[in-house]
Amino acid sequence: LSHGPPLPPRAPPRAPPRAPPQGGAMAAASPPAAAAPVAPALVPEVPIATRAWERLFGTGSVTHCLSNSEARRCRGVCRDWRRLAGAGACEEELWNSDLGPTRRGAAWKHLLLGGITLRQKAGTHQDYYEKLCEKESEYDSVIRRDVNRTLPQEERFREKNGEGQLALFRLLRALAIRLCDIGYCQSLNFIVATLIGIFPEDEALAFQCALALLLRYSLVDLYRPKFAKLGVVVWQFDRIVEGFLPKVHTALVRHGVNSEYYAIQWFLTLFASDLSQPIVRRIWDRFLVAGWRIVVQVGLALLYTIQDTLPGMETCNALMHLRKFAKSCPYDAEQLLNAAASFKVSHRMLSALEAAYNWEDDVQLLVIKDLNSGQVHWAVQALKPEPPSSAPRRDCGDEDEEEPPIEMPRAFSRRDSQGGGGQEPDLGGPLDGTDEARGTVLPFLIRNLDTGDETVLNEAWSQYTEDISRRAKASAGPLQATPSASPERMPAVSGEDSSSEAGRSGRTGISQSPPSASGQPQQAGGGSYWMQSVQRQAVRRLGQV
Repeated sequence: LSHGPPLPPRAPPRAPPRAPPQGGAMAAASPPAAAAPVAPALVPEVPIATRAWERLFGTGSVTHCLSNSEARRCRGVCRDWRRLAGAGACEEELWNSDLGPTRRGAAWKHLLLGGITLRQKAGTHQDYYEKLCEKESEYDSVIRRDVNRTLPQEERFREKNGEGQLALFRLLRALAIRLCDIGYCQSLNFIVATLIGIFPEDEALAFQCALALLLRYSLVDLYRPKFAKLGVVVWQFDRIVEGFLPKVHTALVRHGVNSEYYAIQWFLTLFASDLSQPIVRRIWDRFLVAGWRIVVQVGLALLYTIQDTLPGMETCNALMHLRKFAKSCPYDAEQLLNAAASFKVSHRMLSALEAAYNWEDDVQLLVIKDLNSGQVHWAVQALKPEPPSSAPRRDCGDEDEEEPPIEMPRAFSRRDSQGGGGQEPDLGGPLDGTDEARGTVLPFLIRNLDTGDETVLNEAWSQYTEDISRRAKASAGPLQATPSASPERMPAVSGEDSSSEAGRSGRTGISQSPPSASGQPQQAGGGSYWMQSVQRQAVRRLGQV
């Protein structure tokens, strides 16, 4: 404690207060006495221990030398240490309550930048932010177009070419140059705009936090060419919706859509494109603590709000409603998070589904809840195709026969990733009437580029689906798949309650894939194994940036 400015002197003792005059009105009428010297203002005495800690923590040398866990322990010693060791909040506080702009900014900075150093090298794509934001980029015209339509409801970004829009443009340009293997991708504007709202006075800090968010949480892989990871995430979410919200899944299949249609913007923007900023910030509070399962849980909570209305809608109305329903969410931030927490999604479940992405057979997530204990049991199963039936074919004109479900193609096809070749799926699929393209509603959509509204060619779509159903009935009837009950077909079963993972973001995977329907072992070239490779690439990138 020998360094630093000298301790402030002790305050002089306060003079005793002068007694009030006695005698009521008579005393008040008496001539005033001579003016007495004014006593010095009272300065509360600061204990010497507190002054010593202020000097120790005020220099910044102590807090910079402490690890994150040591800093949290310091804040837990006493109130003075909690105040001196930093304004940031611990993970529990961030999880449970809205901390406000000041403390949230410190907490996000701690979670995003704690323990890493972003490499800066002058004259390269890793240059300082002040240099990168001034360089011209090939994406400048695209960025300017997106900046003008980013969060127009927010005061900061409402004025054209205002301070907020200019800061957003500079940050997106710097990111496009820094992440040269990706450049600029739509939806990054919402990610960066949300961070500007947290760090409005420090663009360089917002840039570092955006870079750390993309790399530490592997979000950067969602924007890579061909969108390989996005395909895994979309397929994974469809299986989870099927397991937790079967009514919603059935309605989506009937309308010919899946999460590719309504949820891609949720994943790419972390809900910043659809929900208000106060709600988005609370979602990000928990996302920074617990990882991707928070995004999945919030998506399920949003779909839960329409599980009673969606099945009764016509296809045209349902498609328009799916595009907009999240923006009219009836929940506030805490209600939405509480509803999301009721869906017991765990990282082990997500990892098992990632591994199952590369299986040859169709996959089902089976979710069973024990009503007595509230514990959730789940299993990822490979569906065994039903053997050909020798029953007589039904008459095509039988009106009592239920129509077979329409098989929907996926923009991110699992077929391309099977066979161990490791080939990334292409974005988009055939629309030429082949089996891989049956039932898709996408060619029948008309999108207004000015308003963003979408309508469906209802008559043409209805005629198309009727033709597909008629052909299916005439050929083989509806195909049904039943899950196998054998233990080897249930590779990943967990009775854990994911609510206990409230501060964890670790993942565990399954050790091997189940055999295919033909009895041959399946090749493990994707899923968790693919994600592990991506994680290693992200770790190497963190060492380079």
